[in-house]
Amino acid sequence: VSTQSTGDFLKNRIVILMKERDKAINRADELQDTVQQATELVTKLETDKRDLENRLELADAEIDKLHEWKQQVLEEKSELEVEVEKLRRENDSLQNAIDTFEVAFEYKDQEIEELEKQIDEFNQEMDDLAS
Repeated sequence: VSTQSTGDFLKNRIVILMKERDKAINRADELQDTVQQATELVTKLETDKRDLENRLELADAEIDKLHEWKQQVLEEKSELEVEVEKLRRENDSLQNAIDTFEVAFEYKDQEIEELEKQIDEFNQEMDDLAS
């Protein structure tokens, strides 16, 4: 009874670890999607920033008439630069989280391998005892 419950415990533990691993994989997939979206947004914002810089050059040619418009474009540019920097930091943070999940996956895989080894050893001992 004790050896069977140990085997059941190990099997249940493997099932739990596999579920945790699956959850971690799903979370990593979600984070990867978020990183991809953030990367696309950064690219769009950088394009928007370049567009605003081109408009700023045109505004400089008519600085007297367009001073108020120029100030608005500068403010938008500044806000975009802040947003780009924020997204870069978030992107770095998400990448760090993905790296952490990858380490956790490796650890869970090692735990699963160890439990499977213990089950194999347990089964071998049971076979030896049955012989």
